[in-house]
Amino acid sequence: MSKPAFPLALTLFALVNVALYGLFQANKLNGEKILDNQSVRQANYEARQEGPWIWWVTRSFLAKKQSPDLVLLGSSQMGSAIFSAEAEHRKEALDTTDQREVTRLGAALKNLTGKQAEVFNLAMGGAMVSDHYLLARTLFKGAQKPKAVIIGVNPRDFLDNTLPSASSTDAFYFLSPYVNVSSLAPVSFAGPFNLLDYRLKEWLPLKQVTTILKGNEPPSLANVPTFTNPEAKGVLEPKTNGSKDSTAVNTKVLQAISGSAGDVRQGQWRVPAEPPYVFIDNTREYLRRYKNPNPPCLAGEKAYFHALLTFLKQEDIKVVVVGMPSLQSNRDILPPTFWSQFKNYLETETVASGGSFIDLFGDKRFDSHDFLDTVHLNRWGGGKLISVLAQELAKNGEITAVLGNQPQNNQPAVSTKSQTKWQ
Repeated sequence: MSKPAFPLALTLFALVNVALYGLFQANKLNGEKILDNQSVRQANYEARQEGPWIWWVTRSFLAKKQSPDLVLLGSSQMGSAIFSAEAEHRKEALDTTDQREVTRLGAALKNLTGKQAEVFNLAMGGAMVSDHYLLARTLFKGAQKPKAVIIGVNPRDFLDNTLPSASSTDAFYFLSPYVNVSSLAPVSFAGPFNLLDYRLKEWLPLKQVTTILKGNEPPSLANVPTFTNPEAKGVLEPKTNGSKDSTAVNTKVLQAISGSAGDVRQGQWRVPAEPPYVFIDNTREYLRRYKNPNPPCLAGEKAYFHALLTFLKQEDIKVVVVGMPSLQSNRDILPPTFWSQFKNYLETETVASGGSFIDLFGDKRFDSHDFLDTVHLNRWGGGKLISVLAQELAKNGEITAVLGNQPQNNQPAVSTKSQTKWQ
């Protein structure tokens, strides 16, 4: 391009952006985007009933007519416990795409408090703290705002060495159009060029055209190079009292709970009601995840944790943060100094925001028989976790005061497509 042509091209570029800015402002096209039950079903996944986990999770939550009393946030560590215990409680296989009502915890709370509480499981395999924040900011509005939230956390939610940055997840790409993350952008992207690209999309109307034309419709993850973080995908040194079939079933349970890369269908990832006991050693996986106790993503995830607690406090949503149990062998991968600092950090941040912290990291009530691997609880461990949570919540006056203030029948609203027994 000749020298005279460059200023002309730059001028035309500026004029186009000015014109688009005026058009967007005049027609209020660049206002807040809202993900609701109507817009989530406008996604191209709806027609074929196949999509990524973040789509299934948001779709299931937004389909509810009224907000649940209590919502569970967490990664597959929370998901494994809750799905496994709930399937056992219902005495039927549970589809992890859309069967997310937690009737077992609701029943336990009723037994202890006399209050009928509806509980919904928003845990998602591979979710980071940043993903919890985006879910809360996107979904907890109007009729969908819960009264209380339990956030299950462990070190991986903050410092996964295999995560490039907060912006690398499917959840970030899918939900960030609905949440203003401008103030968190400096800690959300890997490298200055990725941050610059975000800022250009934020500032230049020309780069906003595609998003605006889609309206409230969610973005498609097809061909988008996002980071997916499914846990426990491989079988490492299985230790079982059963047969090879038992190991295969346990691997399927882990995959159903942890999620998978790509799009999934209903019936594809199911948790059986009574799987046999089998243990899979995933130590090598966590040696990679915890290789550096202070990876680049840590500062960003801590910023998102603070933002999450701040948002929930502003919305008057009661908060309980739970340090999730894991086996000693997994905890020993990180040094004792890390654990003392991590626990202190979680409790200080939570209490400062008006919430409560429950430390179950090394709780002796959970033994090796309660685990699928070194971090994921099975149906026995999940049952213990629900019992412990119910007891702790029943002692929390702020929580019990807001539970059960709406008519409930404690019957799970489930898709008829999800009723096929485990095969």
